[in-house]
Amino acid sequence: MKKKWKRILRALPLRGKVALLGGFAFFVFLTGFFAFKILQPEMPGRIYIQKQTQLKPENMAEVLQERKKKELQTMMDSGAIDVIAAFDDYALFGDSRAYGLKSYGVLDPDFVYAEAGHTILNCTDYKDVIQQTRPARLVFSYGVNDMGLEIGGDGDNAYAQTFEQKIDELLAVVPDAKVFVCSIIDVTPSAKERSPRWDKAARYNVQLQEMCQRRGWIYVDNDPLGNDLSNYQEDGVHFTPDFTWTWARNISKTMWETVFASE
Repeated sequence: MKKKWKRILRALPLRGKVALLGGFAFFVFLTGFFAFKILQPEMPGRIYIQKQTQLKPENMAEVLQERKKKELQTMMDSGAIDVIAAFDDYALFGDSRAYGLKSYGVLDPDFVYAEAGHTILNCTDYKDVIQQTRPARLVFSYGVNDMGLEIGGDGDNAYAQTFEQKIDELLAVVPDAKVFVCSIIDVTPSAKERSPRWDKAARYNVQLQEMCQRRGWIYVDNDPLGNDLSNYQEDGVHFTPDFTWTWARNISKTMWETVFASE
């Protein structure tokens, strides 16, 4: 058989020999390539890339954002980043609960515009200050007095309409600021017995969340913090110093997620 192939090769002209050898080399290449593809195990990184390429652009964005949030949570849990440090270049508006953020030394008092008895209507009292300082983030934390005074009336979306109007008045002087709206943390059952008007937290929060979704503002969900009675002072309305720190970290975590996920 070998002699036969030798005779055939000797009989071929030079161009034919080159073509035959080229075809044989190409055949060897294809055989090796397909064997490599079949036998090569799928690597984790390659599988991940293949899955990502099959995602729609909007789904890919969600996956990446969720991945960044997990990375952020890992860094916060390990202490690699200071959660409270997210409170940078901000202004926080609120009532007596928010006042605790500065009175307990959690946040810089120069950037917390909160007093006892304040409602969302009071945030624009600081409009001139905001126009001068021009913070990048506006954080709003009202609710207790708003419920008691029934700010905006008792319509289906009356509270959110008033809230939105007051925020827009501030955005008129700092149009590029990011807006963070804190959900209202409920009072204790005994506090509601004293003042039945304090039973609107859930209803108001629905309005605030829908407002944020519509306007592209960030809703800070405080519900995961729970309503452990040990978090409250004797009046069932205001918070203990320890819980005030916990609350601040939850606000800050949302701020970190917003900044981190946008990078």
